[in-house]
This record gives sequence, C-alpha cells and structure tokens, in this order.
Amino acid sequence: MTAGFLALLYYGGNVLYTCSYQSFEQYSFDQQLKGRTPSIPGFASRLLGLGNAPAVRMPSESAEGENILQGAVLAPMAAPVDKGWTEERLRAFKAATPPLPQSVLGRLEIPSLDLSVMLLQGTDDRTLNRAVGHIEGTAFPGQSGNIGIAGHRDGFFRPLKDISQNAIITLTTLKGRFFYRVKAINIVTPTDVRLLAPTARPSVTLVTCYPFHFVGDAPKRYVVTAEIFKIQGATAIAAEYNETRLPSPKMHLP
Repeated sequence: MTAGFLALLYYGGNVLYTCSYQSFEQYSFDQQLKGRTPSIPGFASRLLGLGNAPAVRMPSESAEGENILQGAVLAPMAAPVDKGWTEERLRAFKAATPPLPQSVLGRLEIPSLDLSVMLLQGTDDRTLNRAVGHIEGTAFPGQSGNIGIAGHRDGFFRPLKDISQNAIITLTTLKGRFFYRVKAINIVTPTDVRLLAPTARPSVTLVTCYPFHFVGDAPKRYVVTAEIFKIQGATAIAAEYNETRLPSPKMHLP
C-alpha cells in the first residue's frame, strides 16, 4: 500500500508540474505575442480566466497562397560577449547558432483535436515530459524544409490517434503563424527516418510511438505529415491578440 501511495504521489506530482509548466509558458508566450512582459499578477489573472488567448482563426480557402517565409526563426540564442563584433557578424552568428536546449520555439495547435501545446527545442525525456520537442537536425518554423516534432503517445500526442486527412495544424512563433494541412499518416519502424528527410515544400512531421495503448516500449512509430499552405505575419498576430479575448483551445495533459 505504501509503494502504491508513493507511486500515485509521484505520478500526481509529475502531472501537476506539467500542467503548471504548460499554463505558465502558454501565458508567457501570449504576452510576448502582444509585445508585453509576463508577470506573476498577469499569470494569476490568466488562471482566473480574466485574460485568455484568442483562438486560432482558420484561414479561408480563398486566402491560400505561396507566401513562404525564409530564414532562421525564433528561440533565444546565446550571443557572443565580444562587443567589438560588427552588426553583420552578429546577425550571421545568431542565424547559424541553434536554439538552446529546452528553449521555447513556439506553440503547436490542432484545433480539430482541441490540442494546444508548447514546442521546445530537443527530444530528451525532461522536454517530452512537459511539452513536445523539435527533433534536432530538422528544419525550424519559418525555414524551408521539414520540421520534425516528437511527443509522447501517453502524453500530449495521444490525440493524434484521431487525426484525419486534411486536418489543419498550426505553429505559432514570435515571427509568424504557419498553417499546415495533413497530407499523409504512416506507421513505420523506429529505424525508418525517411519521413523526416528534408522536403522541397515547407512541411511539418509529427512523430509518436505506436500502438497508442501498447504496454511497454512501442514497436512502431505513428507519423503525421502536413504541408504548409498559408502564413500569418507577426504584426497580424499581435493585432489579433490585442483586439480579442476569446477562449483558448483546450489543452490535453498526460
């Protein structure tokens, strides 16, 4: 009984930590999108439902275009201390430097699944226990290529079992919001990484273990591939967040 109680206490503590982490990071990210500074009083107000983020607005079919943003995106990067560097050299350094491990890259949302979760850099256990992670070596949001994102099947990516063809996936960053449409769903072996290979058209690939209700180490991987079809600029997102206060998408917790 003692062992069982301790196990439940440990599990409950992990769930509480994950919930708290996601809530604060969602709030902080929303404040950054508004051009504001996060604060503890503001976070408390968010918890009380006094300052929710706007829901993602789905673009109309007529708004589709080929406006694909290029270049490095988003996460805080370590800048050199040497103040003698020229601005051009500093820009080149930041563009070439990858985001710091576990830094926030943006927010992944799938409205049809009521899924909203923060995206962090890396796929180590600590990262995937509290968010979904960007797979190292794949493209970043805002770059051409294939963005790989991993998540636990018994955590934030469990809703993927209900995803369908043509479902919309959005990635919101401090540089823009990227809209993707699901093109394929595949089940592969853990060693088959062909679906994470670079693509000519900007894409996002979601990866989780399969089967979803398997006990132990899952023998396969469930892979969702989606292609970009629209981009919303940072200015439009800021205006949306400052002008509306609609309920945010429901967040699934492990």
